[in-house]
Amino acid sequence: MNFIATFLKGIAMGAADVVPGVSGGTIAYLTGIYQRLLDAIHAAGGPMWIALRKEGVAGAWKALDGWFVLSLFAGIATSIVSLSKIVLWGLDHHPTVVWSFFFGLIVASLKMLARDVKGAWFMLALGVVLGLLLSSMPAGSAELTPIFTFFAGFLAICAMILPGISGSFILVLLGAYEPILNALHDRELGIVGIFAAGCLIGLLTFGRLLRWLFLRFEQATVSLMTGFIIGSLIKVWPFRSLRSGWEVPVSPSVWQAETGLSIAWPAVVLAALLGGFLVLGLDQWSQQGKAKS
Repeated sequence: MNFIATFLKGIAMGAADVVPGVSGGTIAYLTGIYQRLLDAIHAAGGPMWIALRKEGVAGAWKALDGWFVLSLFAGIATSIVSLSKIVLWGLDHHPTVVWSFFFGLIVASLKMLARDVKGAWFMLALGVVLGLLLSSMPAGSAELTPIFTFFAGFLAICAMILPGISGSFILVLLGAYEPILNALHDRELGIVGIFAAGCLIGLLTFGRLLRWLFLRFEQATVSLMTGFIIGSLIKVWPFRSLRSGWEVPVSPSVWQAETGLSIAWPAVVLAALLGGFLVLGLDQWSQQGKAKS
C-alpha cells in the first residue's frame, strides 16, 4: 500500500513538473514526503556507498530508502512521459484554460505553505521580489546542443526540488521547454539522455545543499520559497499580452480587446477551481496520513 501511495504522489509530482510555474517540490512538500526525499538524495551522495562496502547491496538499498525512491521516481517518469503530449496540445489549443488550471494550483498551494511561515517576513518579502524578477524575464529560444541540454537539465532539477520554483518554468525562460517536451514525445533518446544526466548531477549536488538548509534554517527557507510562489503568480496569470517584446499580465478585458478572442468564462473558472481542489485534496490526503502515523 505504501508503494502505491508513493507512486501516486510521484504521479502528482511528475504532473507538476510538466507544468511551467508549478513545482514538483511543492507537491512533495504538501504530501508530506519532502524531507524523506531530501534524505534519500543525501544518501545517494555518500551514505549509500558506505553501506554498499560494509553491508552489500541490501544495506545500500536500505540506506537509500530504495523502495521509496523506486516507487516515487517510477510515478514521476510515468507522469512526465504520459502527460507531455497532453500539455503541449492544451497550450497550443486552449492556453487560457490550461493557464487558469495552473493558476488555481499555485494559489491553493499558498494556503498550505502559509501554515509554515512563522515570522520570517524578510525572507518572505525577498522571495516575492526574486520571484517577480525571475517571472518578469522574457522567455528565450535556444538550440538543444549537448552542453546547453545538460545545463538546462541541471538547472531545471535544482528548481524542481525547490517548493516554489518550477523546473519547467526555468526551461521556459531558457527557451528549452517545448523542445524538451517534443524530444520526450518523439523519443529522441540522445537528447533525453543528456538532459537526464544533467538532472541527475543537479539532484545529487543541490539536493544535499537544500537538505542542509532545511535542517538548519527551516523557517527562513520555507518563507523564501513561499515568496517565490507568490512572485511567480504573474507568470501563470491566464491573461497576458506582448508589449514592447515583454509578456505582461493584463486584465481579461484588455486581453480580449488586444486578441479579439472571447473568454469562455465557465471553462476558465472551472479549470482554476479544479486546480485548486486538486492541491487541497492532496493536502487533505497528507494530513490524514500524518494523523494515522
